[in-house]
Amino acid sequence: MRWLSTTIVLLLVISAIPARADDETTPHRLFHIERNKNANIVVYDAEVLPDGSLPKKDPVVVYWLKLAEGGERKGLKGIEKRMAYGFKVEEREGDHLELKMKADVGRNVFVEAVDDSFRAFIDINERRAQLDHIYIFANEGGVLPTVEYIELFGRDAETGEDLYEKYLP
Repeated sequence: MRWLSTTIVLLLVISAIPARADDETTPHRLFHIERNKNANIVVYDAEVLPDGSLPKKDPVVVYWLKLAEGGERKGLKGIEKRMAYGFKVEEREGDHLELKMKADVGRNVFVEAVDDSFRAFIDINERRAQLDHIYIFANEGGVLPTVEYIELFGRDAETGEDLYEKYLP
């Protein structure tokens, strides 16, 4: 019986490891977007090559983490990438990226190498901050949702102090 419980524990551990279609990169969580609609979040990961650099194509991957539906990972639909949660790499210098978000969060996001990982940075209350997450509150009535307000959460890049900003788009 002991082997059965050990086998079950091992299967649970193995099933918790996300399957990767591309074993050449490793994801590094940059930030996520939360919404008032449900617990599902949109996740932004840096895809890091074995040498510690970002690939030229698709250096940042974005996907749904369906927390309201058991935690399943799902890709974005084409319209979601084009209209809401996608981004465009505005500038790139080596592993330093400037992302223009499709969701109008009022400013660009910068991806930079920090120690042995990558981090996202944004201005919060006119201070450079490591971005943790963005919260978008929208009314779902009508053809397209209407964004009522956006909240930015992060930490001051110099002091580590928690930073927060709420603004109307």
